[in-house]
Amino acid sequence: MPNDAASGALVGWESTTLGKRRILRLQYVTTPPPHKPQDIHRVNFALDEHQATQLGQFLFQIAGQTSPLRKKGLLEKLFG
Repeated sequence: MPNDAASGALVGWESTTLGKRRILRLQYVTTPPPHKPQDIHRVNFALDEHQATQLGQFLFQIAGQTSPLRKKGLLEKLFG
């Protein structure tokens, strides 16, 4: 990894929708605790639906988990 690349411990995240994109906001620290507000760094990523899905599946995979099953809608339940 290049020396100027951001790295640290993930301490928070949130997402919002902007048109057809998801804005993923990550918060990380680069120093050991205790942390002051100025120790928290932020980075934003714009993801399309496909990228968000791939990232989610990758995180489940590296955590050794399976993604949750999609619940069937009413029409699918009735006409299956």
